[in-house]
Amino acid sequence: MSNCTASFLLAYNPIYRTSSIYQMVISIGSIVPLGYFLGFKLLKSSFHLNLKFIFIGYFVSMILFSAIYAGTATTQAIIALISYTECDVIIPSVPHKYLLTTISFLLTLSTLFPISITIERYYAMKNAEKYEKMKMILGPCLVGINILLNFCVIFNIFHRESFSDPSVSFSVYPAVAAQKVGSLAASKYPFFQIFTVFLILFCLNLIDVLFDFILLRQNISLKKKLKNSSLTTKYQLEEVYQSTKFSLFIVFIHIFSFGLYVSAVVFFRYLGGLVVSNGNHLFGIRTFASTMIPTYHLILGIISIIVFNRIKSKKSEGTTIQMSSTGNSGANNYDQAIFSIWNSHSNVVVI
Repeated sequence: MSNCTASFLLAYNPIYRTSSIYQMVISIGSIVPLGYFLGFKLLKSSFHLNLKFIFIGYFVSMILFSAIYAGTATTQAIIALISYTECDVIIPSVPHKYLLTTISFLLTLSTLFPISITIERYYAMKNAEKYEKMKMILGPCLVGINILLNFCVIFNIFHRESFSDPSVSFSVYPAVAAQKVGSLAASKYPFFQIFTVFLILFCLNLIDVLFDFILLRQNISLKKKLKNSSLTTKYQLEEVYQSTKFSLFIVFIHIFSFGLYVSAVVFFRYLGGLVVSNGNHLFGIRTFASTMIPTYHLILGIISIIVFNRIKSKKSEGTTIQMSSTGNSGANNYDQAIFSIWNSHSNVVVI
C-alpha cells in the first residue's frame, strides 16, 4: 500500500474525522472562558503582581495553544473536503514542523507553570505579613526561566527533524522525533522519547502536589492566624490566604487533568494494539486522546471563573459585615442600641 493510499484511509476514518471536528469545536470553546477569566477577572484581581504575572503567562499559553489547535483542526477538515487525489490529504512538512513544534512548546510551557505558582506561593507564605508591599521580581523571573527552559527542550527535539514522514494530522509526531529528546540524547539513550518528556513533566507535577499539600496546611494555619491579627496585618494575610487557596485549586485540577492525558496517550501508543486491532481506528483513537488537552483547558477556564467569583463573594460578605458599623446601616444599628438602652432604663421601677 502506498503512502498516499494509507494517508487517504486515515484521513477519512470516521473516528479520526470525528476527533478533528471535536478538536476544532472544543478548542474554540475553551478560548472563551480562558479569555474571559484573563481579561475580566485576573487582570482586575487584587492578586500580588508576582502571582498575577505567572497566571497571565499560564492562561495566555493555554489560550494560544487552543487557538493554534483550533486552527490546525480546521485546516485538517478543510484539506479533507477539498482533496481531489489521495496524496492531497497529506499535510505539507514545513507547516507540520513549525505548528507541531509550537503546540509542543505551549503544552510543556503551561504544564510547568503550576510548579512556578507553587514556588511563588511558598515565598508569599514565608513573607505573608509584608508580601503585599514587595515588588514584582519573582514572578517575571519564574516566567522567564519557564519559557527559556521549555524553548531549549523543544528546540533540541525538533530543530533537525525533517518531518518527511507523511501525516494527515498536525497532532502526530514523526517517528524520529517521537523516539528522541534531542540528537545528543538519542545517540546515548535511544529509548528516550518525547513521551518520556511528558512523563517527566507529570512526575515533576506529582512532586509539586506533595509540596502543595504542605502549602495547603500552611494556608490553613494562616487562616487561624487571621483571627488574632491587627486590621492592617489581617488584610495582608487575607490576600495571601485567598490567592493561595485559588492557586492550589487550579494547580490540583491541572495536574490531575494532565495526568489523565499522559496516561491515555501512553496507553494507546504502546498498548493500544492489544485493545484495538484495526490500525486506522487506533490512529483515530490516538488523535482523540490528544483532544483531552483543550477539553481540560475548557474545564479549567470555567472552574477558574466559578472559584474566583466564589472567593470574591465571600470576601465581599466579610467586608460588608465589617463595615456595617458605618453608613446608613451603622446609623440604624446605633439608633437601635440607644433605643434598647433607653427602654431598659425606662422600665426600672423606683421604690
